[in-house]
Amino acid sequence: MEKAAAFLETRRYAAYLGATTEFTKGEGVAFNEKDKKMYYAVSYIQTSMLAKDGGPVDDIRVKGNNAGATYTFDLASGQKDTQGGAINSAYVATKAYVEPMLLGKPMTADANGNTADVNFTANTDNLFYSEKMRTLFVGEDSGTHVNNYIWAYNVDSKKLSRVLSVAAGAEATGLQIVDDMNGYAYIMANNQHQGDWISSQNKDLTARLDTLAKNTFGINNRGISNYRLTAHVGYIGGMPAVK
Repeated sequence: MEKAAAFLETRRYAAYLGATTEFTKGEGVAFNEKDKKMYYAVSYIQTSMLAKDGGPVDDIRVKGNNAGATYTFDLASGQKDTQGGAINSAYVATKAYVEPMLLGKPMTADANGNTADVNFTANTDNLFYSEKMRTLFVGEDSGTHVNNYIWAYNVDSKKLSRVLSVAAGAEATGLQIVDDMNGYAYIMANNQHQGDWISSQNKDLTARLDTLAKNTFGINNRGISNYRLTAHVGYIGGMPAVK
């Protein structure tokens, strides 16, 4: 019965056993083997992650953030469960925190309609960690950036670099890094639902883009630009392989 519950009702059974189920809008997960760290994308910090006095369980009590964050979990062996029993794993989370550059920075809308600082990640979706580059790559699916980005965050220098900007309204997805293929490294990515403009976007900009998209790609029988139904798949290549 316990095994069936663990697979068929994982979240509910985990809560029954005392696990925290308060993380909201969880997305991608990546793993750093050398440093024994796990990275977890939380697109929006809201609702059950906030302090709620009087609730049945309130393990997470953090400040809300509409631009989300990428959490780092330190992992270790020799840990015990809530009943004092030994956990047979070398990858038990012992601490969770957010590196400053991986925390979204909500703000009042700028001239383009961005409601999160474009110099920081926002509403992280996909994650990919390159062991050889010692770099966490981050892809956004944001309602707070007009253009979503793919970022590279070096875990040693703590430097965050913008690698790619996708079309307005599109989600950056399909993120994958190839460290060495025939002597070259590649960053693979795609986008989807481009033209799905965010509500805070500058209205004049939206109108001009929408007209351009419809005139260029035409509209379907629902009056929606075919531009929204197209997607780009590609890669950044030609970089030296990382040995």
